[in-house]
Order: sequence, then C-alpha cells, then structure tokens
Amino acid sequence: MLKVVLMGVAAIFLSMLAGNIRREYGIAIALCAAAAISAYGLSRISLIMERIQAFENAIGLEHEYMAVLFKMVGIAYLTQLAVSLCGDAGQGAIASQIGFAGKVSMLIVSLPVISSLVKTIGELLS
Repeated sequence: MLKVVLMGVAAIFLSMLAGNIRREYGIAIALCAAAAISAYGLSRISLIMERIQAFENAIGLEHEYMAVLFKMVGIAYLTQLAVSLCGDAGQGAIASQIGFAGKVSMLIVSLPVISSLVKTIGELLS
C-alpha cells in the first residue's frame, strides 16, 4: 500500500507541475497514474476472489449472487474513476452523465437478483 500512496503523491506533484506548462499534460499524467494504480489493485484481486469463493462454499451461497456483486463493484469503481477524471479535466456535465450511466448499468446488472428476491417474497406471501 505504501507504494500506491507514494506513486499517487508523486503523480499529484508531477501533474501539478506539468499542468502549469499545459493543462493536457497534467491530465495525461493523472490518467497514467490512475491506470497504474488500478493495475496494481487488479493484480491483488485474486486474493479477494479466493476468500469469497471459500465464503460461498462455506455458507452454500449461489455463485450468481456473488458474480452480480462483483460486476456492481466493478461498474462502481470504473464509474467513479471516470467521473473523477472528467471532474479533474473540468468536464462536470460529462462526469454527471457518466455517473448516471453507471447507476443505470448497476441496476440492469442487479435485475436478476431483484427478480429472484421478488419471486421469493411472492412465494412467502402465498
């Protein structure tokens, strides 16, 4: 984690310095740093996946529910990253529309789970 923090702080300073020369340079440095930090985080995700699979097996949870959860977390992460980058670039309108599209995407991904929940509640009430 220390590497990520140091890389982030260094990227901030480089982005600020380059941004004083040309704004596009600062944005490009921020984008590269975000990509590198994201790659580091994704490389560590296998550890999380192993733990969650053990959790699924221990409690007998269906894989479909965890797959939806991971998709939603991925959508949320990518949406937040894009919104932040657009905000840093001064494109607030685009950022808000990306945020809206991310929310709609999460709702679409969660529809099978919502449908299953509604069906289960209907069976319980019958």
